[in-house]
Formats: sequence, structure tokens, C-alpha cells
Amino acid sequence: MEYSEYHDQAAEYMRLAIPLMKKHGIAMTPANYAVWYEYVAGKNAALTDAVEESIEDNQPLTDKDSRQLYERFFDREKDQAALLEMRQDIRRILTEVLTFLANGAAASEKNGNNLKDIIGRFHPDMSQDEMHSIIDDVLSETKLLTSSTDLLAERLNTVVAEMRDVKKDLDEAKREAKTDTLTKLANRKAFDDVLAKVTHDSDKNGNEVCLIFCDLDKFKLVNDTHGHLVGDQVLRVVANTLKNAVKGRDLVCRYGGEEFSIVLLNTSLQNAKKLAENIRVEIASTRVQRKDTQQSLGKITMSFGVAHYFPSEGTESFLQRADRALYMSKRKGRNAVTEAQPPVI
Repeated sequence: MEYSEYHDQAAEYMRLAIPLMKKHGIAMTPANYAVWYEYVAGKNAALTDAVEESIEDNQPLTDKDSRQLYERFFDREKDQAALLEMRQDIRRILTEVLTFLANGAAASEKNGNNLKDIIGRFHPDMSQDEMHSIIDDVLSETKLLTSSTDLLAERLNTVVAEMRDVKKDLDEAKREAKTDTLTKLANRKAFDDVLAKVTHDSDKNGNEVCLIFCDLDKFKLVNDTHGHLVGDQVLRVVANTLKNAVKGRDLVCRYGGEEFSIVLLNTSLQNAKKLAENIRVEIASTRVQRKDTQQSLGKITMSFGVAHYFPSEGTESFLQRADRALYMSKRKGRNAVTEAQPPVI
């Protein structure tokens, strides 16, 4: 495609994307624009299906939905690119090692043949000069063989160091794939993996597991009044408060948008409710100020739903009960903690 054609096509996608974003009240951020540009371009079938599923029946797709779509489709591409780069690094290192080993083996074979030839020059009537020459040749071949071995050892040591660096990068990529970039909490993927594991363990061993769902009250008003950068500041403050409230064995996640979740291990329902209430009080007493103007954002509150896992009920039921309890806290006027009803089994 010619540059002018590409430019015209990009301009057309932009012309189509912006009115859709305005229609749904989507903020004009780079991440949101990437989602809607890709949607109107129609080249990502999975993204197109996700957007259309969200707006079916003429229901508006919110700014929060758009950000979740970005995290789902675009962060994954970044992780895949990083893994591809690491695979290429590993392939390059192993190719170099194999080549070096092959060259070293060929050199060793040549040295061995040369030594055999030297041995073949021995005879009973050798002169001193001939013996001196043979000794020089043996020393020369031995030196070459030793040098080749040293080079191989040096290269292998270098390879070990490079492989350790690649492993470190891979471990970091795995951590990043399960970390929310804004709050540095675990993300939805990490939450799903952990919840599946702990509920499975509870089914087998009867371990107590509790789940807290919490959601910032009227967070859209913060974004609309002060902008998304200030909204991000609030999310980071809340994330730190949640993280500092739990023990190391428990998991705090950013579930999506302004929603957070806490997985509590070996914790009774009563203690989980007490923890949620303590967090609720602390959040409500926190006063957040804009960093640029020092203007107070007023009172920030959260609503909570708390559920205790019943062995064999399954993760879907567990999640739904916690979510319904959170919804009831909203119905009661927000800034409240509600216990989930037992499952219907």
C-alpha cells in the first residue's frame, strides 16, 4: 500500500472512531483510542466481537469497559512480543553454543590426527634434531588443544551468564503478565488463577476461603470532575490501603476499573467482614488531594461484598454471591459492608 493510501485509510478510521467514543462517553486517552481505532478497522475479530457483545441491545459501553478491553487485548500483545523476543534470544545462544562445540570438536579431531602423525614419525635411529623437532611439534599441538578447550570453557561460562539473564527477564515478564500496570496489584488473570487454586484446595481439604469484592462509590464523578489522571491517583491510594490491610498470604487484586478483590486464606467469614469494615472506615477517613493544585477531592468511599466459600459450590457461584453482596451494599446507600447469602446447593 502506498503511503498516501495508508494515510487516507488511517484518517478514515479516526473519523469513524471518534464519534463512537463520544457517543459512549469514552475518554480520549491513547489506550481507549487504540481500542476504538482497532474496532472500526475491523482487523481484530475477537475485539470486534467483544465490543459488539458489550453494546448489544443499545446498551452504552462505558469508559471502564473500554479500559478493560484495552487490558484484555493490547497488554496481551505486549506480553507475547516480549516472550517472542526471549525465545529468539534463547535460540541465538543455543545456536552459538552448538556452532562453537562443533568447531571445537573439529579442532580436537584435527589435533588428534596431527599427534598420531607425529607419533608415526618415531623410529629407532632418530637423531637429536629429529627428536627435538618432534617434541616441539607435540608441545605446539598440545598448546593448541589446551587453548581451544580454554576458549570453549570461557564461552560456556558466558552462555551460562546469558541464560541466567534471559531466565531473569522471563520471570519478570511472568510477573508483569499478572500485575496491573497502574496500581502494581495483581490483575484479573492472577486473581482467576489464584481463586481457581484455593477453591480447588478447599474442595479437597476443607480450607476456609473468603472473598471480598469492593468498588469505589461514584468514581465516575471523580473522573468527570477532575480528569482521569486524578482518578488514577485515587486508584493508587486505594490500592495501597488495601495492600497494607492484609497479610502476606492473602491476595489483593485490581479486578477491573474501580473494582478490587481480596482473596483471604484460612479466614472465617466473621474475620473477613471485620477486615472489610476496617478498610471501609479507613478509606472513608482518607482525604485525597490533587497533586497539582492541592485541591481536596472530598470524601472517598467504597462498598463491599463479603462471601465465604462452601466446598464444592464452584468458583462461579462464589463470585456471583460476592458480587450480589456488593450490589446490595450499593442499594443500601453505598459505603457499606454486606455479607453474601449462602449458596443454593
